[in-house]
Formats: sequence, C-alpha cells, structure tokens
Amino acid sequence: MSFGDLTSAARDIWRKHGATGLIGAGLDFVSRPILQPLAARTLRKRAALAHTTPELVDLALDFRFGNVGVAAMQVRQEIIALAEEVRARQPRTVLEIGTAKGGTLFLFSRLASASAQLMSVDLPFGKFGGGYPPYKTALYRSFALPGQTINLIRADSHAEETFQQVQSLLGGRTVDFLFIDGDHSLRGVRTDFQRYSQLVTEGGLIAFHDIVPGRPEAVGDVPVFWQELKRSPDFKADLLELVHDWNQGGLGIGVLLNFRRIKS
Repeated sequence: MSFGDLTSAARDIWRKHGATGLIGAGLDFVSRPILQPLAARTLRKRAALAHTTPELVDLALDFRFGNVGVAAMQVRQEIIALAEEVRARQPRTVLEIGTAKGGTLFLFSRLASASAQLMSVDLPFGKFGGGYPPYKTALYRSFALPGQTINLIRADSHAEETFQQVQSLLGGRTVDFLFIDGDHSLRGVRTDFQRYSQLVTEGGLIAFHDIVPGRPEAVGDVPVFWQELKRSPDFKADLLELVHDWNQGGLGIGVLLNFRRIKS
C-alpha cells in the first residue's frame, strides 16, 4: 500500500470513527507483521490435526489469530463437495483465479498432491472480492506443505503478460485443477475460462464459483456464463452443479469434470 493510500485510509477512518478509531487502526496495522508468523504456525498445527475434509473446510471458511486470518465466501456443503472431488484427484498443479481472503487457496494446498505447485492470480482492489493486501503474501506462501510451491501473482488475469507468467511458472506442465472466482463480469469470466482452460490437463478439473443467480454486485454475470457454458460445443465434460439451494441468492459451484477440448 502506497503512502497516498495510507493517508487516504487514515482520513476515512478519522471521519467515521474519530481519534479512537484511528489509534485502533494504527495498532492493528503495526501488530499484523508480528502476528502473521504466529498465525501461520497456528494454522499449520490446526491443519495437521484436521483428519477429515469437513474439518479442513471449517478452517478455510474462518480461521483467525488475533487480527490475522483466512476466510472464504462459500456455502459449507458446496465447498465440502468440491473439496472431496479435488482430494480424490490430488492434483499436481492448481491454478486459482481470484484469491481474496485466502481460504480456498489454503484448502486446495491441503487437498492437492504433497509435491503440488499452486498458483494464485489475484487483482489488487478487484471489484469482486477486493483482492488481498501485500502484507498477506507471507501468510499465503506459508500454506505450502514442505514439498509444495505456491506462486502468488498479484495482477490482472486478463493481461497477456499475466498469462505468459503463468505459462512460464508451469514450465511446460499443464493445470490439473483450475478454480475461477475472479472477475464476475460476463466478459471477465468468459475471458478467464477461454484463456486458462487452454492450460488444463486433458481430463482435468475446472470449477466456477457463484453460478446461482443473485445480487449483481455479488455474482455478476457468472450465472449467465454458466448457462452459456453448458451449451458450448467446444469441449466435453461431465457437468456437476454443487448448489445447496437454488433460491439462496448467490454462491453455488459449477464443475467441469474430465474436461476435454474438442479439436477443430
């Protein structure tokens, strides 16, 4: 965060909460670098004691240590169902578009192969989810198990240089599991799918978050794109809709199992 961003944030806190709020925010800001290593260590210990998928999901949904934590905007039943699919495959390469509060990135690290490469592409100050601040990068990297690597790319997933960076990091490998939860505009989610599905392993797994219709500011056009995708002749896959309640007003996970492109 730049000095200008800090100044602007401080003014906003002063206007809303006065001196008390500003002092509290300052203490919060100063304590985070101290608490982050302790939070990472505590999360690793608790994850080692989580022997079932639901236990891991509960950690991913809401873990806090002081003012440091991870979370995920997910319906518990839905993300458990996806987690079981991922765990059964133990992907060696995972690419997540949109990371925000880090809950799903942490979860995928525990479901993937013990030697997996995980990559996150996340746009700072993005419209949907807001991205994550730079100070969280150390915490997110700490999710990696001893044999794993985690690459964090804080950039626009639609940019050509971002796509090339992902390809470079893959080093010729393909993506076993692609999770798309970034730009929720129709053009945005379509671009993410068209671009990054090129990297997916034949027979791999692709999942989309927010396929259930709801408030535009929450789900964007992902439900529209999901229906469009179901009619696409460009690939073959087994479709799975992980939805607790189609009237829940958002969320829901769409999954393409055994994804295979149709070569023209």
